[in-house]
Amino acid sequence: MENNPELEQTDNELEEQKLADGVLTLVLTADNHLGYTTPGQPPRKRELRKQQLRHAFQQATDFAIGQGVDLFVQAGDLFDTINPDEQDRSFVAERLAQLRHAGIKTFAVGGIHDTSNEASSALEGAKIDYSSSTSSPQLSYARLGAMHYFSRPFEGAKATNLVQAQDNRQLEPVVFDVRGIQVGICGVSVAIGQEGDPLEYLRKPDALDDVAIALLILHASIEGFTTGSSSSDIRGQVNRATIANQSIFRYILAGYHHAYRHVSIGQSDLIIAGATQHINFDEPDDEPGFVFLGLATDGVRWCEHIPVESLQLRRLVIPAKELMQNHTHDEQDDETDITENIFQRLRPLCSEDAMVQLLLEGELTREDYHKLDLNQIRHYGEEHCFALSVDDSALSFLSEHEITSSADGHTHAMRREERFSPREELIAMADQWIAAAPDEDERKALLATKEELVIALRHM
Repeated sequence: MENNPELEQTDNELEEQKLADGVLTLVLTADNHLGYTTPGQPPRKRELRKQQLRHAFQQATDFAIGQGVDLFVQAGDLFDTINPDEQDRSFVAERLAQLRHAGIKTFAVGGIHDTSNEASSALEGAKIDYSSSTSSPQLSYARLGAMHYFSRPFEGAKATNLVQAQDNRQLEPVVFDVRGIQVGICGVSVAIGQEGDPLEYLRKPDALDDVAIALLILHASIEGFTTGSSSSDIRGQVNRATIANQSIFRYILAGYHHAYRHVSIGQSDLIIAGATQHINFDEPDDEPGFVFLGLATDGVRWCEHIPVESLQLRRLVIPAKELMQNHTHDEQDDETDITENIFQRLRPLCSEDAMVQLLLEGELTREDYHKLDLNQIRHYGEEHCFALSVDDSALSFLSEHEITSSADGHTHAMRREERFSPREELIAMADQWIAAAPDEDERKALLATKEELVIALRHM
């Protein structure tokens, strides 16, 4: 990680600045997703991926200790699962012990991935034991005093009246003194499937009346920042108007979104940490990292996004019409034309530190699609880059009678109303095989194979 010259200060200089200006310093990180692996990767790369995720989180903790900050804040999805393996658990325990030894207080909230979905049953009035180790792995660190964990989740929009809705939004602040500055911190997070705006009916706890700096740690979707696959589950979303209208928190430190952002909304500064590693291709242009903050009673003194070492994201979009360009059905070796066409574009993007996404889009004939050797392409990706994702969900088929050839020998496709995706085509082919099966035993075997195929396609 390259050092920022403006941030290179001696410990004494930073302490003098904090004392003189009444500045609270902290490192904010979120969406570390420790333990995440890409489905289908070989064991060696899965382990390497887990090492990269741990290393990125350690860069954040090492930076916090090196700068001598007051607080270390983790805003959700520290882990990618509620049951991380022992190696990841021990790794985090060591980092938290180092932070505590350095005199740095650690605060955290749960995320979508590392908090049990059982919490969502609170919507139905069920009593949940949030002290259970299956609710969140962070609770074990909290019991040992290594962090303060805000374990109570936002309890949804099933309230029957305003009083109950406000009661569901009761905050449990932690108030403490940092060099004469009274600081108050609260935490709010949502679980998958929970509905409503978790900040809509917040009431200011009496304990925050006399604090100089009030912080909210938040893990939730925020209006205007949701993109890609994360946009599919925005029921528990924070509205920008809610942030603008609340007057409890001067600073909101957020996770959930994987891109760093710092914006002012109303009287509040919203700082979204961003992820410490690329998990998918939703935010291909944003650098993974964490945030170094200096906060005072009257505003942000500094807000620096610190990049970490990470894989490179590269995206290759190939329209189907370009795959068929200069391709005629009279060529004897046309089976290799489309696949080789893709290889020629793919090779310059592949390297050991690259995650490459190949997107195929547009209209292609079924005949040409079946000549695409996607297995060969995926095998090449396994050998020549860290990970290769092939997305053909935007590809559709044209029937043979809609294909015409012009005098110049080029193939042209005419548009038709009904189209099928490659996944639909594979399922349709399986149905044909089942219908043509000579006996009941073979039909049952083919039906079982089809079911496995459908499950596999959902994860592609």
